[in-house]
Amino acid sequence: MIFLDARVDDLRFLGRRFPARDELSEQIVADIIADVEQRGDEALLESARKFDAPGLTSLLVTQEEIESAVVSPDLDAALDVVISRVRRFHSAQAAVLREPTQWRDGGYQWWLSENRPANAIATHFKEDSASRVGQRYVALNSAGVYAPGGRAAYPSSIYMNAIPAIEAGVPSITVCTPARLDGTLIPAQLVVLRKLGITRVAKVGGAAAIAAMAIGTESVPRVDKIAGPGNRWVNAAKRQLWGRVGLDGYAGPSEVAVVADETSRPEWAAADLITQIEHAPDNIAFLITWDDNVRKAIVNEITRQIASSPSINTLRESAAHSYAILVESRAQAAEILDLIAPEHASLAVANPEEFLGQVRNAGCILLGDYSPESAGDYVAGPSHTLPTSGAARWQNPVSVLDFIKVQSIIRMSEAELLKLGPAGEQLAQAEEFPAHVADFSVRWKQ
Repeated sequence: MIFLDARVDDLRFLGRRFPARDELSEQIVADIIADVEQRGDEALLESARKFDAPGLTSLLVTQEEIESAVVSPDLDAALDVVISRVRRFHSAQAAVLREPTQWRDGGYQWWLSENRPANAIATHFKEDSASRVGQRYVALNSAGVYAPGGRAAYPSSIYMNAIPAIEAGVPSITVCTPARLDGTLIPAQLVVLRKLGITRVAKVGGAAAIAAMAIGTESVPRVDKIAGPGNRWVNAAKRQLWGRVGLDGYAGPSEVAVVADETSRPEWAAADLITQIEHAPDNIAFLITWDDNVRKAIVNEITRQIASSPSINTLRESAAHSYAILVESRAQAAEILDLIAPEHASLAVANPEEFLGQVRNAGCILLGDYSPESAGDYVAGPSHTLPTSGAARWQNPVSVLDFIKVQSIIRMSEAELLKLGPAGEQLAQAEEFPAHVADFSVRWKQ
């Protein structure tokens, strides 16, 4: 069966999606983490041999492997184009933080701090010549990028997660990705690493890779934050290691929603839908429309495109638990889209910018016929690492902000303390913290 027909009343469960977990996986991952913590590189190499490359002899990618990698001239040129585009996007995002707009309001003046560590930026306001309070934004010291393997290798996962860290100013980046059966990475991955200047790369995947970057081993340094999607083992490791390392979020099955009206082209809408469900059989797609003729035309086109696809088996499995949803109006379509909170949303409708104003929950929103899903995956600019399983209600795509931490900075003058201190004393007394009261009052005694 291709796409399940569904009406609004059948879909309330969609707002309660979350990444799958089970006790057996949790215990297996807990054992892997403990093993990495105890045996370090030895455990990583054993894991890599067991799951990916039985004859692997060295955990780290060598500089010679990176420098000697070759791809076709066309692919090399394509990588230059997309890396430049993604870097420009994230560089512009970082520039917004580094060069805040000057403005005045209510006596406060925002300004760029000049006394800051390398890679730190700050915006403060000042009440008088001696009082300044605000926040500064400091790049993390280190980051880890996880690029999945298994069914396929993903050079795009490297540049889509590493570039935001690079443009944030992170000085040390480590990549973990599983090797192929013969113990090598695909040339395109190595070429991306060379173009980005990343030299520390470990040939290990799954929970062991996440544990290595969170804990640190002889060859894989402990990092401040890890970004990159993965399978249920990676998700379980992220859950268990949260608090020991920063994380971008959990990645569930890939998902896409397309909102279509009578102006959409069925073959294009169908292509957008099947693009995001060819990764794995548990991927899911949602077609949303208020026109039954549109629904039928797009479902027929999906059936035709799947039948001729090399990924036919995976697509059929994914399509069997995907949905064609008939709603009553544009407003209800926006309501259902927000309920789903999809990883990707395509607005194949007339005036997509107007419809965008009704949408709050989605990881990436593509507007109009000439914004295909695959552009978001590879070339548009924003990172393709997006919230899944409804997490777009609160979670963000990976960006420069993932690799910057915020610190509050306070410098008060005597006059400012005299003005605000009595209020602070009252609050401390109300909460029955005498030491806090004294922290104010001791200054009155000078």
